[in-house]
Amino acid sequence: MASLNPQHTIPTLVDETGFVLWESRAIQIYLVERYCKDASIAERLYPSDPQHRATVHQRLFFDVAVLYQRFAEYYYPQIFGKKLPADADRLRSMEQGLGFLDAFLERERYVAGGDDFTIADLSIFASIATYEVAGYDLCQYVNVYRWYEHMKTVAPAADKNAEGARVFGRYFDKK
Repeated sequence: MASLNPQHTIPTLVDETGFVLWESRAIQIYLVERYCKDASIAERLYPSDPQHRATVHQRLFFDVAVLYQRFAEYYYPQIFGKKLPADADRLRSMEQGLGFLDAFLERERYVAGGDDFTIADLSIFASIATYEVAGYDLCQYVNVYRWYEHMKTVAPAADKNAEGARVFGRYFDKK
């Protein structure tokens, strides 16, 4: 794996040309741009309008740098390594990130706005699934909860996402 991906992270994609790419959000962009032959599907997943695309990018960056990062900063010390006690400051920071997402979804059906889900929704959907398997109650974030329940019904392979999240959730069972 190190020869393919020096960061040793998953997922790592190797396409038929031997091109190697890791980081799920970058992989999503690449897959749509390279393989989505249906222009209407590609447009919905990764809009060509510069402003809408910029919002998709912002939400993808928010997911990796805020939403999932703060989840990891709060929960990982509790479930990996020394299994430290919960940190109240990190919990507040994580909840602030959820509050931002809740605000993004105010009066919006999807995280980047618009009438269709985008790759930003799919990325954040996977992140929020980890909150759920960690036992975090999302109900206080009404817009996040509404969006998440809706995404469970429309996201491609939502059942596979849930299955993967449940596997990850086993770490929380041992906490």
